[in-house]
Amino acid sequence: MRILVSGCLPPPIGGMASFYEGLLASSLPTRVHLDFVQTSSQNRMFQKSGRLSFFNIISSVADCLRFFRTVIASQPHIAHIGTAFGLSFVKHGFCVLIARLCGVKVLLHPHCSLTALYTEKSVWWRWYFLKIISLTHGVVALSQEWLRLAVIMPNTSIYILPNAINLKDYCEVALEHLSSNAPLIVPHVLYLGYLGKAKGSFDLVDAAQKAVQRGILCEFRLIGGELSPGELTSLSKKIKAAGLGKHICIEEPVTGLKKIAAFRWADIFVYPSYNEGLPMAVIEAMACGLPIIASKVGGLPDLITEGLNGLMIDYGCPDQIAKSIERLITNPALRVTMGRRGYERAVQGFDIEDRIQQLISIYISVLK
Repeated sequence: MRILVSGCLPPPIGGMASFYEGLLASSLPTRVHLDFVQTSSQNRMFQKSGRLSFFNIISSVADCLRFFRTVIASQPHIAHIGTAFGLSFVKHGFCVLIARLCGVKVLLHPHCSLTALYTEKSVWWRWYFLKIISLTHGVVALSQEWLRLAVIMPNTSIYILPNAINLKDYCEVALEHLSSNAPLIVPHVLYLGYLGKAKGSFDLVDAAQKAVQRGILCEFRLIGGELSPGELTSLSKKIKAAGLGKHICIEEPVTGLKKIAAFRWADIFVYPSYNEGLPMAVIEAMACGLPIIASKVGGLPDLITEGLNGLMIDYGCPDQIAKSIERLITNPALRVTMGRRGYERAVQGFDIEDRIQQLISIYISVLK
Protein backbone atom coordinates (compact mmCIF):
# COMPACT_ATOMS: atom_id res chain seq x y z
CA MET A 1 0.00 0.00 0.00
CA ARG A 2 1.20 3.49 -0.85
CA ILE A 3 0.14 5.78 1.97
CA LEU A 4 0.65 9.54 2.14
CA VAL A 5 0.39 10.88 5.68
CA SER A 6 0.05 14.63 6.07
CA GLY A 7 0.41 16.26 9.46
CA CYS A 8 2.83 18.23 11.59
CA LEU A 9 6.06 17.58 13.43
CA PRO A 10 7.65 19.63 16.24
CA PRO A 11 8.22 22.53 16.58
CA PRO A 12 5.93 23.76 18.00
CA ILE A 13 5.45 21.08 20.65
CA GLY A 14 1.95 19.66 20.88
CA GLY A 15 -0.06 16.47 21.07
CA MET A 16 -0.74 16.30 17.34
CA ALA A 17 2.93 16.81 16.47
CA SER A 18 3.93 14.20 19.06
CA PHE A 19 1.53 11.69 17.50
CA TYR A 20 3.00 12.02 14.01
CA GLU A 21 6.53 12.00 15.38
CA GLY A 22 5.71 8.70 17.11
CA LEU A 23 4.02 7.35 13.98
CA LEU A 24 7.11 7.94 11.85
CA ALA A 25 9.34 6.36 14.52
CA SER A 26 7.14 3.25 14.70
CA SER A 27 7.13 0.15 12.49
CA LEU A 28 4.58 1.70 10.10
CA PRO A 29 7.18 2.90 7.54
CA THR A 30 8.46 -0.69 7.26
CA ARG A 31 4.99 -2.18 6.75
CA VAL A 32 3.60 0.14 4.08
CA HIS A 33 5.12 2.39 1.43
CA LEU A 34 4.91 5.58 3.49
CA ASP A 35 5.44 9.18 2.47
CA PHE A 36 5.00 12.08 4.88
CA VAL A 37 4.26 15.69 4.03
CA GLN A 38 4.37 18.53 6.53
CA THR A 39 1.20 20.62 6.19
CA SER A 40 1.81 23.04 9.04
CA SER A 41 4.48 25.71 9.28
CA GLN A 42 7.18 24.96 11.85
CA ASN A 43 8.09 28.65 11.96
CA ARG A 44 4.76 29.67 13.51
CA MET A 45 4.12 29.82 17.26
CA PHE A 46 1.13 27.73 18.35
CA GLN A 47 -0.85 30.66 19.76
CA LYS A 48 -0.82 32.24 16.28
CA SER A 49 -1.78 29.08 14.41
CA GLY A 50 -5.35 28.32 13.39
CA ARG A 51 -6.21 32.04 13.24
CA LEU A 52 -7.07 34.21 10.27
CA SER A 53 -4.08 36.40 9.40
CA PHE A 54 -2.13 37.34 6.28
CA PHE A 55 0.87 35.23 7.32
CA ASN A 56 -1.31 32.20 8.11
CA ILE A 57 -3.15 32.46 4.78
CA ILE A 58 0.15 32.60 2.85
CA SER A 59 1.49 29.66 4.89
CA SER A 60 -1.69 27.68 4.26
CA VAL A 61 -1.45 28.20 0.52
CA ALA A 62 2.16 27.01 0.63
CA ASP A 63 1.11 23.97 2.69
CA CYS A 64 -1.58 23.05 0.15
CA LEU A 65 0.85 23.42 -2.77
CA ARG A 66 3.36 21.20 -0.96
CA PHE A 67 0.63 18.64 -0.41
CA PHE A 68 -0.36 18.77 -4.09
CA ARG A 69 3.23 18.26 -5.27
CA THR A 70 3.66 15.31 -2.92
CA VAL A 71 0.42 13.68 -4.10
CA ILE A 72 1.58 13.97 -7.73
CA ALA A 73 5.04 12.62 -6.91
CA SER A 74 4.04 9.73 -4.63
CA GLN A 75 0.73 8.70 -6.26
CA PRO A 76 -0.65 7.21 -3.03
CA HIS A 77 -3.56 4.82 -2.72
CA ILE A 78 -4.68 6.67 0.44
CA ALA A 79 -4.07 10.17 1.74
CA HIS A 80 -4.22 10.09 5.55
CA ILE A 81 -4.78 13.76 6.42
CA GLY A 82 -4.39 15.03 9.97
CA THR A 83 -6.24 18.20 10.93
CA ALA A 84 -7.45 20.29 13.88
CA PHE A 85 -9.92 23.13 14.46
CA GLY A 86 -9.89 26.64 13.02
CA LEU A 87 -7.89 27.52 9.93
CA SER A 88 -6.28 24.07 10.10
CA PHE A 89 -9.56 22.43 9.12
CA VAL A 90 -10.20 24.96 6.33
CA LYS A 91 -6.72 24.30 4.91
CA HIS A 92 -6.94 20.55 5.19
CA GLY A 93 -10.38 20.66 3.61
CA PHE A 94 -8.62 21.94 0.47
CA CYS A 95 -6.12 19.09 0.84
CA VAL A 96 -9.05 16.64 0.88
CA LEU A 97 -10.36 18.21 -2.34
CA ILE A 98 -6.91 18.06 -3.98
CA ALA A 99 -6.54 14.37 -3.14
CA ARG A 100 -10.00 13.53 -4.48
CA LEU A 101 -9.35 15.43 -7.73
CA CYS A 102 -6.18 13.36 -8.10
CA GLY A 103 -8.14 10.13 -7.69
CA VAL A 104 -6.80 9.35 -4.21
CA LYS A 105 -8.89 7.90 -1.39
CA VAL A 106 -8.96 10.05 1.74
CA LEU A 107 -8.95 9.39 5.47
CA LEU A 108 -9.45 12.53 7.57
CA HIS A 109 -7.94 12.40 11.06
CA PRO A 110 -9.19 15.27 13.32
CA HIS A 111 -6.99 15.76 16.39
CA CYS A 112 -9.63 17.52 18.46
CA SER A 113 -13.10 16.95 19.84
CA LEU A 114 -16.25 16.90 17.72
CA THR A 115 -17.59 19.61 20.03
CA ALA A 116 -14.72 21.97 19.15
CA LEU A 117 -14.87 21.21 15.43
CA TYR A 118 -18.62 21.06 14.79
CA THR A 119 -21.10 21.19 17.69
CA GLU A 120 -20.32 24.70 18.92
CA LYS A 121 -19.83 26.27 15.48
CA SER A 122 -21.91 28.56 13.26
CA VAL A 123 -24.29 27.39 10.52
CA TRP A 124 -21.89 28.17 7.68
CA TRP A 125 -19.02 26.38 9.43
CA ARG A 126 -21.18 23.28 9.96
CA TRP A 127 -22.09 23.35 6.27
CA TYR A 128 -18.40 23.43 5.30
CA PHE A 129 -17.56 20.69 7.80
CA LEU A 130 -20.25 18.36 6.42
CA LYS A 131 -19.18 19.02 2.81
CA ILE A 132 -15.58 18.11 3.60
CA ILE A 133 -16.57 14.98 5.52
CA SER A 134 -18.76 13.89 2.59
CA LEU A 135 -15.67 13.94 0.32
CA THR A 136 -13.73 11.51 2.50
CA HIS A 137 -13.71 7.71 2.59
CA GLY A 138 -13.74 7.71 6.36
CA VAL A 139 -12.90 9.61 9.53
CA VAL A 140 -10.19 8.43 11.92
CA ALA A 141 -11.53 9.44 15.33
CA LEU A 142 -9.71 9.82 18.64
CA SER A 143 -12.54 8.79 20.93
CA GLN A 144 -16.08 7.47 21.34
CA GLU A 145 -17.34 11.06 21.32
CA TRP A 146 -16.96 11.03 17.53
CA LEU A 147 -19.55 8.27 17.16
CA ARG A 148 -22.13 11.09 17.37
CA LEU A 149 -21.04 11.93 13.83
CA ALA A 150 -22.77 8.73 12.67
CA VAL A 151 -26.09 10.30 13.68
CA ILE A 152 -25.31 13.49 11.74
CA MET A 153 -23.90 11.67 8.69
CA PRO A 154 -25.06 8.02 8.72
CA ASN A 155 -23.11 7.08 5.58
CA THR A 156 -19.74 8.13 6.99
CA SER A 157 -17.29 5.41 8.02
CA ILE A 158 -15.88 6.18 11.47
CA TYR A 159 -12.75 4.39 12.66
CA ILE A 160 -11.89 4.81 16.34
CA LEU A 161 -8.11 5.09 16.71
CA PRO A 162 -7.06 6.50 20.10
CA ASN A 163 -3.70 8.23 20.43
CA ALA A 164 -0.80 6.10 21.63
CA ILE A 165 2.81 6.46 22.79
CA ASN A 166 6.05 4.53 23.00
CA LEU A 167 5.51 3.04 26.46
CA LYS A 168 9.11 2.05 27.13
CA ASP A 169 10.01 5.71 27.63
CA TYR A 170 7.78 5.89 30.73
CA CYS A 171 7.82 2.45 32.40
CA GLU A 172 10.82 3.20 34.65
CA VAL A 173 9.04 6.25 36.09
CA ALA A 174 5.93 4.14 36.73
CA LEU A 175 7.90 1.57 38.72
CA GLU A 176 9.29 4.35 40.92
CA HIS A 177 5.86 5.85 41.60
CA LEU A 178 4.21 2.52 42.32
CA SER A 179 6.88 1.23 44.69
CA SER A 180 5.90 3.54 47.57
CA ASN A 181 2.68 4.69 49.23
CA ALA A 182 4.33 6.79 51.94
CA PRO A 183 2.63 10.06 52.96
CA LEU A 184 3.72 13.07 50.93
CA ILE A 185 5.75 15.75 52.70
CA VAL A 186 5.19 18.33 49.95
CA PRO A 187 2.71 17.04 47.34
CA HIS A 188 3.60 17.76 43.73
CA VAL A 189 0.81 18.50 41.25
CA LEU A 190 1.68 18.61 37.54
CA TYR A 191 -0.11 20.00 34.50
CA LEU A 192 1.52 19.56 31.10
CA GLY A 193 -0.05 21.06 27.98
CA TYR A 194 -0.94 24.42 26.52
CA LEU A 195 -1.77 27.17 29.03
CA GLY A 196 -4.93 29.22 28.73
CA LYS A 197 -8.57 29.58 29.76
CA ALA A 198 -9.78 26.76 27.50
CA LYS A 199 -7.28 24.40 29.12
CA GLY A 200 -8.47 25.23 32.64
CA SER A 201 -5.21 26.97 33.63
CA PHE A 202 -6.95 29.82 35.47
CA ASP A 203 -9.14 27.27 37.27
CA LEU A 204 -5.97 25.55 38.47
CA VAL A 205 -4.81 28.80 40.07
CA ASP A 206 -8.16 29.15 41.83
CA ALA A 207 -7.95 25.50 42.93
CA ALA A 208 -4.45 26.05 44.31
CA GLN A 209 -5.70 29.02 46.32
CA LYS A 210 -8.55 26.94 47.73
CA ALA A 211 -6.15 24.13 48.63
CA VAL A 212 -3.82 26.52 50.47
CA GLN A 213 -6.78 28.00 52.35
CA ARG A 214 -7.68 24.48 53.52
CA GLY A 215 -4.15 23.91 54.77
CA ILE A 216 -3.14 21.64 51.85
CA LEU A 217 0.28 23.00 50.89
CA CYS A 218 1.09 21.76 47.38
CA GLU A 219 3.61 22.66 44.74
CA PHE A 220 2.12 23.15 41.28
CA ARG A 221 4.05 23.07 38.02
CA LEU A 222 2.21 24.29 34.94
CA ILE A 223 4.35 23.36 31.95
CA GLY A 224 3.50 24.44 28.43
CA GLY A 225 3.23 27.16 25.83
CA GLU A 226 0.65 29.91 25.53
CA LEU A 227 -2.70 28.85 24.04
CA SER A 228 -3.78 32.35 22.96
CA PRO A 229 -1.84 35.64 22.87
CA GLY A 230 -1.77 37.40 26.25
CA GLU A 231 -3.05 34.49 28.33
CA LEU A 232 0.34 33.67 29.82
CA THR A 233 0.74 37.24 31.05
CA SER A 234 -2.77 37.20 32.53
CA LEU A 235 -2.07 33.88 34.22
CA SER A 236 1.14 35.16 35.78
CA LYS A 237 -0.66 38.26 37.06
CA LYS A 238 -3.39 36.12 38.60
CA ILE A 239 -0.82 33.96 40.40
CA LYS A 240 0.95 37.04 41.76
CA ALA A 241 -2.30 38.73 42.84
CA ALA A 242 -3.34 35.59 44.72
CA GLY A 243 0.02 35.44 46.52
CA LEU A 244 0.73 31.98 45.13
CA GLY A 245 4.20 32.62 43.75
CA LYS A 246 5.71 30.10 46.20
CA HIS A 247 3.19 27.42 45.26
CA ILE A 248 2.82 27.68 41.46
CA CYS A 249 5.59 27.64 38.88
CA ILE A 250 4.99 28.26 35.18
CA GLU A 251 7.56 26.67 32.88
CA GLU A 252 8.23 26.49 29.14
CA PRO A 253 7.32 23.36 27.13
CA VAL A 254 9.61 20.36 27.63
CA THR A 255 10.44 17.25 25.62
CA GLY A 256 12.56 14.13 25.99
CA LEU A 257 14.39 13.67 29.27
CA LYS A 258 13.10 16.97 30.69
CA LYS A 259 9.52 15.79 30.21
CA ILE A 260 10.34 12.44 31.82
CA ALA A 261 11.89 14.32 34.76
CA ALA A 262 8.68 16.36 35.17
CA PHE A 263 6.58 13.20 35.38
CA ARG A 264 9.08 11.71 37.85
CA TRP A 265 8.73 14.83 40.05
CA ALA A 266 4.93 14.66 40.10
CA ASP A 267 2.61 12.86 42.51
CA ILE A 268 -0.66 13.86 40.83
CA PHE A 269 -1.45 14.83 37.24
CA VAL A 270 -4.30 17.24 36.60
CA TYR A 271 -5.94 18.12 33.27
CA PRO A 272 -9.02 20.40 33.67
CA SER A 273 -9.55 21.25 29.98
CA TYR A 274 -12.85 22.72 28.68
CA ASN A 275 -12.77 20.67 25.45
CA GLU A 276 -10.36 17.99 24.35
CA GLY A 277 -9.61 15.24 21.87
CA LEU A 278 -7.52 12.52 23.49
CA PRO A 279 -4.53 14.30 25.07
CA MET A 280 -1.15 12.62 24.76
CA ALA A 281 -0.04 14.14 28.08
CA VAL A 282 -2.73 12.25 30.00
CA ILE A 283 -1.73 8.96 28.35
CA GLU A 284 1.91 9.68 29.25
CA ALA A 285 0.95 10.46 32.85
CA MET A 286 -0.98 7.19 33.07
CA ALA A 287 2.04 5.32 31.69
CA CYS A 288 4.10 6.94 34.48
CA GLY A 289 1.79 5.51 37.14
CA LEU A 290 0.25 8.84 38.17
CA PRO A 291 -3.35 9.23 39.36
CA ILE A 292 -5.27 11.60 37.09
CA ILE A 293 -7.70 14.42 37.80
CA ALA A 294 -9.44 15.34 34.54
CA SER A 295 -12.56 17.04 33.24
CA LYS A 296 -15.44 15.08 31.71
CA VAL A 297 -15.01 16.38 28.14
CA GLY A 298 -14.11 15.00 24.72
CA GLY A 299 -12.12 11.79 24.86
CA LEU A 300 -11.02 12.10 28.49
CA PRO A 301 -13.80 9.76 29.75
CA ASP A 302 -12.31 7.13 27.39
CA LEU A 303 -9.07 7.33 29.38
CA ILE A 304 -10.25 7.89 32.95
CA THR A 305 -12.79 5.81 34.83
CA GLU A 306 -14.04 7.61 37.92
CA GLY A 307 -12.63 6.06 41.08
CA LEU A 308 -10.61 3.49 39.16
CA ASN A 309 -7.58 5.24 37.68
CA GLY A 310 -8.51 8.82 38.46
CA LEU A 311 -11.11 11.38 39.47
CA MET A 312 -13.41 13.12 37.00
CA ILE A 313 -14.53 16.72 37.45
CA ASP A 314 -16.78 19.22 35.66
CA TYR A 315 -14.82 21.76 33.65
CA GLY A 316 -14.72 25.27 35.07
CA CYS A 317 -15.03 24.04 38.68
CA PRO A 318 -11.93 24.95 40.74
CA ASP A 319 -13.56 23.71 43.95
CA GLN A 320 -13.87 20.20 42.49
CA ILE A 321 -10.20 20.29 41.47
CA ALA A 322 -9.16 21.34 44.99
CA LYS A 323 -11.27 18.66 46.67
CA SER A 324 -9.92 15.96 44.30
CA ILE A 325 -6.33 16.99 45.02
CA GLU A 326 -7.01 16.91 48.75
CA ARG A 327 -8.60 13.46 48.48
CA LEU A 328 -5.56 11.99 46.70
CA ILE A 329 -3.05 13.68 49.00
CA THR A 330 -4.72 12.46 52.19
CA ASN A 331 -5.17 8.90 50.91
CA PRO A 332 -1.76 7.48 49.85
CA ALA A 333 -3.16 3.98 49.21
CA LEU A 334 -5.84 5.33 46.86
CA ARG A 335 -3.27 7.44 45.06
CA VAL A 336 -1.00 4.45 44.38
CA THR A 337 -3.90 2.15 43.48
CA MET A 338 -5.22 4.62 40.92
CA GLY A 339 -1.72 5.13 39.54
CA ARG A 340 -1.25 1.37 39.15
CA ARG A 341 -4.59 0.92 37.38
CA GLY A 342 -3.80 3.81 35.06
CA TYR A 343 -0.45 2.27 34.25
CA GLU A 344 -2.09 -1.09 33.53
CA ARG A 345 -4.60 0.57 31.22
CA ALA A 346 -1.82 2.37 29.35
CA VAL A 347 0.15 -0.85 28.91
CA GLN A 348 -2.88 -2.79 27.73
CA GLY A 349 -4.25 -0.30 25.26
CA PHE A 350 -2.02 2.65 24.42
CA ASP A 351 1.26 1.36 23.02
CA ILE A 352 2.06 2.79 19.58
CA GLU A 353 2.82 -0.60 18.03
CA ASP A 354 -0.63 -1.95 18.94
CA ARG A 355 -2.09 1.09 17.19
CA ILE A 356 -0.08 0.45 14.02
CA GLN A 357 -1.84 -2.86 13.39
CA GLN A 358 -5.19 -1.13 13.85
CA LEU A 359 -4.17 1.60 11.41
CA ILE A 360 -3.12 -0.92 8.75
CA SER A 361 -6.47 -2.68 9.15
CA ILE A 362 -8.20 0.67 8.56
CA TYR A 363 -6.15 1.23 5.40
CA ILE A 364 -7.12 -2.22 4.10
CA SER A 365 -10.79 -1.55 4.86
CA VAL A 366 -10.70 1.73 2.95
CA LEU A 367 -9.05 0.12 -0.08
CA LYS A 368 -11.65 -2.62 -0.17
